[in-house]
Amino acid sequence: MTIKEFPLAWRWTQPSHRVLPPDVLARIRPLNSAEAAKANAIGPLPQDKTPETLTINNRSNSEVRNWLRRIQPHPEIMIFISWSEDLGVETNWKIFSEYWADFCYPSSDDITVMPTTGRWRLMYYHWDQFDYVK
Repeated sequence: MTIKEFPLAWRWTQPSHRVLPPDVLARIRPLNSAEAAKANAIGPLPQDKTPETLTINNRSNSEVRNWLRRIQPHPEIMIFISWSEDLGVETNWKIFSEYWADFCYPSSDDITVMPTTGRWRLMYYHWDQFDYVK
């Protein structure tokens, strides 16, 4: 599947939303349903961990971006972004942290972001909150 065939590509390719630069789009790789399922199979982290939470309400994009870059300072780390068991992409942390608002839509999205190694989780909830668990 190409990025233009990805069901959520309109978020990054339509002028009514945001058109990401071609070099950025080239670094967002849609997962097929088997890859998305495998990424989700990495599993949750232990429930005894207390997440670091950021409520986004009234925060600027740059404030959120700075928080994201603080919790994960390695921009080239490869990550999975998952909207559901069969819908996800692979990209790097730099792209996600720069364009986070184009991946996370309030009132509609609940997503999980995790490194391909599975060592931490970042959850975004549709009520506009991030939880980070290491």
